[in-house]
Amino acid sequence: MAKLKKLHMSSNLDDLEKMSIIPDLRNKGMKILLNTARKLYMTAEEYRLDGDEELAYITYMKYFNMLTAIHQKSDYASHKTTVRQMLGDTESNRRIMDTLEKIIHSLRHRYAQQHQAPEPIAPDLVSNGRAGVDSPITQPTQYARLGLITCQDLYRRMQEKSVLVMDCRPSADYEASHLTYYCAFNVPEELITPGMSAGRLQARLSSSAKASWASRSVKDSVVLMDWNTKDAQPATNTAISTLLDILKNWDPDVTYRAPIQIVEGGYEYFIMMYPTHCTNPSVQAPQQNNNDIETIDDIEYPSIHDITMKEDISAKDFRPRPDFNRANKPAATRVNEQGISRPSPPANPIAEIMRDQAEFLQRAEQNDEQLERASKMWKRQAAEGDGLNATEDQELHFRILQLESKAQDYIVENNRLREELSRIQELHNVTQQLSQKEVEATRNIESKIRERQRLDEQHELERQERERLLAIARETKKHYKSPTASGPPSPGRNMEDVHVVSDSLESLLQLTGDPDPTIASNKAERPTFDRAMKPQPRNVERTSQRVRDFSPVIGQNVGRGLTGLKNLGNTCYMNSILQCLSNTPQLTEYCISDKYKNYISRSNKTNGQVIEEVAALIKELWNGQYKCVASRDLRYVVGQYQKIFRGVDQQDSHEFLTILMDWLHSDLQTLHVPRQREMISASEKAWLEFTKAKESMILHLFYGQMKSTVKCVACHKESATYESFSNLSLELPPNSNVCQLNQCMDMYFSGERIHGWNCPSCKTKRDAIKKLDISKLPPVLVVHLKRFYADPSNSGAYMKKQNYLRFPLENLDMNPYIARAESRAVTPKTYQLYAVSNHYGTMEGGHYTAFCKSANYGKWFKFDDQVVSALDSSNVVSSAAYILFYTWLPPMQVPL
Repeated sequence: MAKLKKLHMSSNLDDLEKMSIIPDLRNKGMKILLNTARKLYMTAEEYRLDGDEELAYITYMKYFNMLTAIHQKSDYASHKTTVRQMLGDTESNRRIMDTLEKIIHSLRHRYAQQHQAPEPIAPDLVSNGRAGVDSPITQPTQYARLGLITCQDLYRRMQEKSVLVMDCRPSADYEASHLTYYCAFNVPEELITPGMSAGRLQARLSSSAKASWASRSVKDSVVLMDWNTKDAQPATNTAISTLLDILKNWDPDVTYRAPIQIVEGGYEYFIMMYPTHCTNPSVQAPQQNNNDIETIDDIEYPSIHDITMKEDISAKDFRPRPDFNRANKPAATRVNEQGISRPSPPANPIAEIMRDQAEFLQRAEQNDEQLERASKMWKRQAAEGDGLNATEDQELHFRILQLESKAQDYIVENNRLREELSRIQELHNVTQQLSQKEVEATRNIESKIRERQRLDEQHELERQERERLLAIARETKKHYKSPTASGPPSPGRNMEDVHVVSDSLESLLQLTGDPDPTIASNKAERPTFDRAMKPQPRNVERTSQRVRDFSPVIGQNVGRGLTGLKNLGNTCYMNSILQCLSNTPQLTEYCISDKYKNYISRSNKTNGQVIEEVAALIKELWNGQYKCVASRDLRYVVGQYQKIFRGVDQQDSHEFLTILMDWLHSDLQTLHVPRQREMISASEKAWLEFTKAKESMILHLFYGQMKSTVKCVACHKESATYESFSNLSLELPPNSNVCQLNQCMDMYFSGERIHGWNCPSCKTKRDAIKKLDISKLPPVLVVHLKRFYADPSNSGAYMKKQNYLRFPLENLDMNPYIARAESRAVTPKTYQLYAVSNHYGTMEGGHYTAFCKSANYGKWFKFDDQVVSALDSSNVVSSAAYILFYTWLPPMQVPL
């Protein structure tokens, strides 16, 4: 076993134990549980052998919790043989338990020692191992942590400009990519040799590096960085170890203000965490060829039985979980002397349901009141045809759509309450009788559930009537021809400006469109941008200095990044996506700092125009001065290259996002990535073919790679292909009103049978199994929910699935869905949600909004075109969710 790694997860076993809690697994299939348990055991063993006792403890505990869940499955008896084959017998698991107990004993001892550790030596005593020298000394004691500094702490110090970074990678690697920080410089690996003094090393440096080297005595701290060192005491034969020895023991003329530290994980970690602060984030750390590993990677599934099939994930796996909105309330567990976690006794479940119901009914009644007021106003406007202008009509319609969507979500919650109550009643019938008080409480809950159902049925009839009137208006709009001779209306005009119809029908027609809210008068004005402007030839100067028309509305005390986007005529789909991208801190910082200007390509289809317009718009959204702005210039440019974005028809936000990502990548695809070594894996080869050895910041942030494995059922020969992706498109179950994101992931990444596959080994057509795994996880994972589908029973007309999907705001674990090679990569596998693109309504008429978590304020906000408002995190999950934005990148403030 390797040398024990330093403690980094916690300061006590209780906190570690909380990290080992597993979710409710009652509705999971046995095959999924067995595969997960085996992966957990193998991962725990890897951590143990690597010397990381904390991660080993957490993973072993998860394994035993999973084992307990398997034993509690109702079909365990019929799977006993399979369980023994995959997870071993009682004696095998007893040996694993012995290993866990040794780790527990070791951790207890190490935590106790840590608590008794003496105070760290004051910085004024740190000077090449000698006593303090008379000189002014600062006290950055928070920097002296075991000789290591995390990437997050280094980034913070870089923002404070208080650190000197010595990068001791080879000069060629440094030239290929390095920090953009002004006080970072290269001490080339090839110049560092054992036995050197600091003065001799300085003499070998370049003139610019010498100036930086001389500042080591005046900076608050000095940090060393190589490619991937993770220990405070690196191997003695490495350049970073030699440099550390030179600075500590052979630099007598300098008194350091703080202990010299090493960046934990090196440049490889930093470039993953903060790609926009590196000159070329697409480089990879040099790797040694390992033919054994490559051979193992070629075989993704040694046994065909390792693959969970789609048919194994039955309809019951998509049943809603019995817990009610308890994502943030994990069941408490305790560890007994044998290291096995036991659940704490549950609270009174009926009393808990009563509390949940009271909170739910209060929220539902508030929504009812708002929907009733909006509906009355809508009916009055439809009947009288006056009172509201086109903008107010539009906003009222969109508000009704969102309130109707919330009402549907409350129906789901009411049904969940009813099912949970039934489950508790069944449980008590088996175990014990309810008390008289509990019986009365149950009757009261049931009565309120039935009353809520009656109200929901009434609201549904009202919704259908509104939809009927809107359908009439839409049909009329289709057949309407403008009486004017000037041709079709300008995209900036609203229906009121070009139609003369009856008052009541006119008001309905306004609700089917999406007019420009910047137009307040009955006289339509021409857009202020020059429509005669053509896409520029590829040899022209940059357009970044061109005067743009954002039509800003000045606001007071507008937070940075909290500026809305005007609706320019059914552009809410575009606004929703742009706000999600604007709240991607790494992309926003890249645009605001003008770093993107150094990498614009002028030899592609869009000539760099799309990134220029996106960057210009993001700057306006983050200047903190405007209540809302217009994206006219960006809309015009994208319309030049894709005609579906030119008009005033509603478009699909997912289609816009996919095309926009492709354009942005193409506009910035100038980062040359040299081949790191002669022998590369099939995955790396496919990635190089996709990128053509030129990458971009967009590619680095948003793009991943999928591995498709096909395995012959006869000879078990595997064949693999690789494809890049910028988002995952997940199916929603057609027969379930409520489902969970991980259930959709399970279905997407499960195996499926294919027939007539030409097996290269059998030399004939065979049945085979096809399975997808992620071979390269992107820093930003975009998940698209396939809500729209062609209904064969309705002449192929597109319909919308209104499933209520539960998805985590924190800790989305992608470990179960990654390929073998990616599981060994240093990239994080756990994601945090930061943005959601929502769709309300149907294919015939709908509206898009965005929910985004501000990087600067750490809170959620709702972006509804030009209106931005605070949002409670409990309202982020809804049946309107359409595209989810997750990231494993660390939080960062967007600079001024």
